Amino acid sequence: MKRKIQNKKDLGGRELIIFLLFISFLMGGWKLPLATAADYPTKPVLFFATAKPGSGFDTILRAMATTLGKEKLIPVAMPVENASSTAAGVATIVLRHKNDPYMISVQSLGGMLNYASGISPYYHKDFTPIARLASVSYGVIVRSDSPYKTLGDLVKDLKANVGKVPFSGGFNDDRIAYGAIFSKAGVDITKINYAAYSGGTEASGVVLEGSAKVLISTIDDVMGLLEAKRLRMLAVSSGKRLGDALLKDVPTVRESGVDLEWENFRYVIGGPNMPGYAMKYWQGTLVKMVKTPTWAEMLARYRWGDNFMMDGLRPFLDDRLAVVTDIVNRLGMGKKK
Repeated sequence: MKRKIQNKKDLGGRELIIFLLFISFLMGGWKLPLATAADYPTKPVLFFATAKPGSGFDTILRAMATTLGKEKLIPVAMPVENASSTAAGVATIVLRHKNDPYMISVQSLGGMLNYASGISPYYHKDFTPIARLASVSYGVIVRSDSPYKTLGDLVKDLKANVGKVPFSGGFNDDRIAYGAIFSKAGVDITKINYAAYSGGTEASGVVLEGSAKVLISTIDDVMGLLEAKRLRMLAVSSGKRLGDALLKDVPTVRESGVDLEWENFRYVIGGPNMPGYAMKYWQGTLVKMVKTPTWAEMLARYRWGDNFMMDGLRPFLDDRLAVVTDIVNRLGMGKKK
């Protein structure tokens, strides 16, 4: 027959310690140890693209996941999930991933446009910026048989017949790019006939069938059509010409007489109040990632610029938001007061 424990004096030293720890646990004075920062990550990290599959956000997150896996820099799975739109995706990050160390996403000028125009109430101060990863250049693009041979030809026609030259492009950052380029060229951008689509891929079809004469798009969205010579690029918005064989002869916007360099950028983020240990882990991991041969292949494949940044990222984002807000206001797209 088992001996009943009458009081603590009946317990041996080891039994007494176990008994006290058990009582403390039941009373809430002691908790089972949680995974420490040194253990992170211990489960899959969600890569959340705030746009549809095939978008720039989707492409760069999948490139990151491929690189991190191939280079064995992350010990867990990195599934990619897509949102239906940037605004909806950002709202999901802010409202559902607060304090979450297991969600990574990317943002760009498109999110700033949504904030400046009142489409979204959230911007970079509502989540955790981790690092700027890569830049994306824009092209001023026409159909291969277009009469426009240079950006100068197009600007001249716009100044004479601004409303008669229909444009197409994406709703978000493409629209900011065209505003920046053509306002700098002295064109009244409020009178440009601009049809906005979900992205460069959809907008390019309008140029191909003839409803629009000019396309503004990030280059990675339309590389296939450029390679097939169905579209032709008049100028690229980067600071210098692109080095690959296909685009090496395309002049920059500045070389074409418009004193402007304009690139979009993709920066990696976590949710609001991402734990410090997780942010530090991702910063250290991304520093390693951008130095790998696999990432170099990704940059070349998608014509991305290598402009990795961590120090000074928040002031940089503040500055870009101010520029975007100014352009949005000049386009008449600003928040209604």
